[in-house]
Amino acid sequence: MPERALRCVAVCAIAVEALWYGIHEVPGFGPALADGARAVVGPAPVAWAEDVAYGVADRVNQAIYRHAPPKTFWEPAPAAAAEALRGEGLEAESISSPSPFAPPFREVAATGDGVWTPIPDAVRPGDAPVLWRSAVHPDPRRVFAAIAVVAIDLGRVDLRLVAGTKEPFSPDVPAERRPGLVPEGHTRELIAAFNGGFKAMHGHYGMMLDGDTFLPPRGRACTIALYRDGAVRIRTWPALRAEEARMTAYRQTPPCLVEQGELHHALYDSNRDWGATVSGETVIRRSALGVDAAGKLLFYGLGEAVTARTLAHGMRAAGAHDVAELDVNHAYPRFLLYGRGEGGEGPRARSALIPDVQFKPEEYVAEPAPRDFFYLRRRRPAATLGVADPAPADDVLGRGGR
Repeated sequence: MPERALRCVAVCAIAVEALWYGIHEVPGFGPALADGARAVVGPAPVAWAEDVAYGVADRVNQAIYRHAPPKTFWEPAPAAAAEALRGEGLEAESISSPSPFAPPFREVAATGDGVWTPIPDAVRPGDAPVLWRSAVHPDPRRVFAAIAVVAIDLGRVDLRLVAGTKEPFSPDVPAERRPGLVPEGHTRELIAAFNGGFKAMHGHYGMMLDGDTFLPPRGRACTIALYRDGAVRIRTWPALRAEEARMTAYRQTPPCLVEQGELHHALYDSNRDWGATVSGETVIRRSALGVDAAGKLLFYGLGEAVTARTLAHGMRAAGAHDVAELDVNHAYPRFLLYGRGEGGEGPRARSALIPDVQFKPEEYVAEPAPRDFFYLRRRRPAATLGVADPAPADDVLGRGGR
């Protein structure tokens, strides 16, 4: 090969490696690059490039990890962590606790799959757990595909929605009604915050919050509905439309991954319904929100190297009866846990659900988020699921949900 061609190959290899590093290690680089490219060449070429890049990465990973043990997120293993927590006297029963589940594919399951353990950063001294975590490996072809799942006791934890300062884009909602922060009156009981859905341009999925309609609902969209009594339902919009007057908020996503216990029929075809600009078959980082059949447990899932179908399989295996896909790609999905800051200052994010998630301690509480997100706060002792938790006046001012 001529020297000039060799130089070209070397330069291209270095450029690709630098690009991959920038997307995965430099905060904001990947989204900014993709948005800039879409503005110049349009969404179709960018979608094609993303599919090709992730396809190459998947084939490389399959070759590298063919004989590797299943991917794990935490040390010690979940079963050992459960023993440690029991030793600290934190095994008290809560109103709703998740049941162990059978891994869907034993051949790729890791030790601890299906075992729920309290999340240490979400446990207050003397309190029973309200958040648990487990893992599931949903793809028999990929030992490196894994989903970290959080089970949330809706009897003692309240789910809230916040609009980002920029997304979902809406010309009808003024900036002062979308601060992108957890309302100050709720920071004391803040446990966690996690990502919302797609940008408005990627599907135009509906969102309503405290009477403000950012985007109108779409009939085919999966809808995460938050009710005045604290209940959460996830269904396709026509199943919930008649209850809109009882909702304080809703956020729509692509078609439900799982509805009434059944996977969406289109998940078995190659399609673009669950990726906005990438295919539902693209192997990437994805997130989802589900609820059990009784409406007592909420499930958040963050999957590494998963397709829409394998994400659906994993969430259903963990106990979710209805599941909506949230945002996808490396930069957006995140589940952050909060604690009081040093010197008694307001809460700060102190850990993420899984490794390799970049975040700032100030996110969602002191640094406004440009995109919508959900947060979890402890209910007041008198509040139980089905009984409204009276909202302070700052709820209305902060536009922070119910």
